[in-house]
Amino acid sequence: MSKDYSYRNLILWQRAQALALRVIQIVQQLPNQWGNAIVARQIIASATSVSANIAEGHARFTPGAHRNHLSIAKGSAAETDSWLDLLHRLGHLSEKDEDVLHTECLWIMSSLTSKILDLEQYDQQKRRPLKEARETYDTLRGGGEQSEPIWPFIESDYA
Repeated sequence: MSKDYSYRNLILWQRAQALALRVIQIVQQLPNQWGNAIVARQIIASATSVSANIAEGHARFTPGAHRNHLSIAKGSAAETDSWLDLLHRLGHLSEKDEDVLHTECLWIMSSLTSKILDLEQYDQQKRRPLKEARETYDTLRGGGEQSEPIWPFIESDYA
């Protein structure tokens, strides 16, 4: 693992951030109407919550706390998908664009489900806290390198 170890290098987090950015760009195009403002607030909150909770969970020390944040992220991804459907029904999002974003939401939810189940299994088998190696923080001070990603993420989860 390189010295650049960070939740920011998780492919899942990067895709969730890209989804949030795309949602914000869509909302900026909405006509300035009262109903759209309500939908805009809700969809931005849910879309930005996905990557924020992935990041926060990644920094937790116990499987249960990590799993909880990934579960919140999954719920936010589902909520975002629901708001995207509504924007499509209101005529603010083409069927093609909604389909692309729906597919991305499904990929994010599927990936989160996989990690949640991994953490649940780990928690049931080990019943011990997850702890980041001290070297994780030593790299910031010029020390050693992080040798392994933090469970349940594996090497291929990082860009």
